[in-house]
Amino acid sequence: MQTEMADYSIYLRGFKEEDTVRINRWRNDPEIQKLVSSSFRYVSEAIEREWVKSKMNSNRTDIYLAICLRETDEMIGYVSVNNINHINRSAEGGGIVLDRKFQDGIARYETGMLVRELVFDHLNLNRYEGRCLAEHTASRIIMEATGYHLEGCLREAVYKDGKYHDQCVYSLLRKDYYDWMRRGDYSLPAFARLVRKLKRNYPV
Repeated sequence: MQTEMADYSIYLRGFKEEDTVRINRWRNDPEIQKLVSSSFRYVSEAIEREWVKSKMNSNRTDIYLAICLRETDEMIGYVSVNNINHINRSAEGGGIVLDRKFQDGIARYETGMLVRELVFDHLNLNRYEGRCLAEHTASRIIMEATGYHLEGCLREAVYKDGKYHDQCVYSLLRKDYYDWMRRGDYSLPAFARLVRKLKRNYPV
């Protein structure tokens, strides 16, 4: 089932080698890395370049995409779909990394819409999984406001910043995605209403 998508202010594209500098800057920014589950560590530009090239040359089980402004083509972040299993028709979200200037939520909302379109309409997957640290309430709110179901929390599953953290596991099924699309629950106003409602349960 193909869905009609809005004309967003961003678009996704494959990595280019010249993206290395921006990606390396975000990778080495402690404030941006606070929003991801993995531990922070500095990465050299040389290592980053090889990593970017590896993602350009292989996309069967992991797809890495640049997030770009439609008006200027500027790359403002990146997103990934990982551990794609074509037998079980499942995958995991690798999270969304955005430049500090684009942390207002709109770019994250639009990126999520485009990734879900990719996962369900184009890759024909049935299950999409997302994970975040239990204390990352903003991530939890966004996932719940876009139809993901909390399946449970993995106790002390991630070591970061000198201590162990619980990690929450969410999932979105193909049928859930299309139900939300039919009801219009993925519209920006509907999303904003749900975020406001959920914030009462998850004080940020």
